[in-house]
Amino acid sequence: MNKFVVKNIVILSLILGVFLGVLAPIPYVGMIMLFSILLLAAPLVIVYMIMADRNYDIKSPKDSIITGALIGFCSNMTFAFCYSVLMVILAKVFHYTPNFFLTAMLTNSPIWLILVFIIFLGVLCATTNSFSGFATYYIINFIRDMYEKHYSNSNIDNKDLK
Repeated sequence: MNKFVVKNIVILSLILGVFLGVLAPIPYVGMIMLFSILLLAAPLVIVYMIMADRNYDIKSPKDSIITGALIGFCSNMTFAFCYSVLMVILAKVFHYTPNFFLTAMLTNSPIWLILVFIIFLGVLCATTNSFSGFATYYIINFIRDMYEKHYSNSNIDNKDLK
């Protein structure tokens, strides 16, 4: 992968992390956003990159695993930062706590402990998103093979009719 593709992947994953981090403090939406950041961040960014830029393509399973891990780690970092800042603002300014345990942890724990927890979750997100990026690679190739098989058979049938 070249630097331009890596830069685009990082920027898109950071935007996704901010978007999901801003929506996470909503009471019943938070679990869906956490599930999305854990498993669906890599497929969302990979499919968006393929759909938006026709030149972008994952050429090997190794590329899909590295891309998924990069997306998972970067999106988790921005997700955790946005979520933490919003939870502290909601707790201190508005006296609102959608999740009491996390709010108490964020407001009362030392910064180094929160950073260790965020990095641990970043590694966890990198691992799960590398697997989902790997699965996305095989699903996209399966769909491409089915598409090529379908249209190669229809071209043969059209030549026979002439």
